[in-house]
Amino acid sequence: MAFSYKFHADHVGSLLRPPALLEARRRLEAGMIDPEELRAVEDEAIAAAVKMQREAGFDIYTDGEFRRTDFRSVFADAFDGIESHFVEMPWRGPTGTVTLPSLQYTITGRLQQRRRMTEGDVAYLRSLTRKHIKVTLLAPGFVAERFWQDGVTDQVYESREELGAEIAAATRNEIEALFAEGVIYVQLDNPGYSAFLGSHARTNGHGGDPASLERMLAVDAAAVDGVERTEAGSIALHVCRGNQASLWLAEGGYEAVAEKLFNLPVDRFLLEYDDDRAGSMEPLRYMPKEKTVALGLISTKSPELEPVEELQQRIDEAAQHIELDNLAVSPQCGFASVAEGGNKITPEEQYEKLRRVTDTAFATWGFEA
Repeated sequence: MAFSYKFHADHVGSLLRPPALLEARRRLEAGMIDPEELRAVEDEAIAAAVKMQREAGFDIYTDGEFRRTDFRSVFADAFDGIESHFVEMPWRGPTGTVTLPSLQYTITGRLQQRRRMTEGDVAYLRSLTRKHIKVTLLAPGFVAERFWQDGVTDQVYESREELGAEIAAATRNEIEALFAEGVIYVQLDNPGYSAFLGSHARTNGHGGDPASLERMLAVDAAAVDGVERTEAGSIALHVCRGNQASLWLAEGGYEAVAEKLFNLPVDRFLLEYDDDRAGSMEPLRYMPKEKTVALGLISTKSPELEPVEELQQRIDEAAQHIELDNLAVSPQCGFASVAEGGNKITPEEQYEKLRRVTDTAFATWGFEA
């Protein structure tokens, strides 16, 4: 793998959507405005988000995922052959389990790509900053496993493997196109691995199935293995545990999947470690020495601000298994993986959380954070 920047201060990507942006998207869906008008509102919101990241002290910027309805729509909106509907899902929180309507995507026809997944996004973001740009994508392994429905998808694809190969190729093309546009950091988001992390993981027919895990690993690997990085470029994998309205889906340590997962051919992992539900740092012993790990120590689910000293103690725990210079700090997940289901904190609290990331990075690694 090529040399890549450490980016000791990182964040997962999504930011709370401004009310004006949420209202504009509702108006578009109601046929009250056209896509160009929505785009103008998105542009304004992204410009403000870049300014906020700059003021928070980051050296790597995202567009907040403001052009997406949720973290999966970056893929779903680029292809024909995908349908969606709401299902009731059990989400976990500090007071127990809550059932919420959650959008589910299903591949119902042969995939036909209409446009690039991030078409036009980088050019606008580049017009706002000369700093480094990070773009998030949906991991192809997640799409191949979670967008599949027996009795539906198997009517148009002979096997999950056939579908997985097609999605991996499309994702690989997108990563290469992003690097060609000057993006330095591409992150793949895969909540699917959370089904294998512990006793409270989802049990939706996938959880605990070794064949599902192997297929997911194979598809994610196929999308990135051998991709030529630009100078200092990185490909990362974020292992999400579910993120909606300050709730989560999965609990448990990484031990069950660490050895296989951490050997995926990516340069960087973003791992949730914001509370006890993530387990210990012990599984980090499986992390190859050349890879960087962003420890998701700062919660996006709670407004409570973590003390820098406590965060540094957790970093020291991880440094027993990984060289300190190969570690970074970040929030455990995005602030709004779902646009209309952002976490229950205010924009001001979001800023303080991001500022705590950069303050901790500076206190730990100094000016090169």
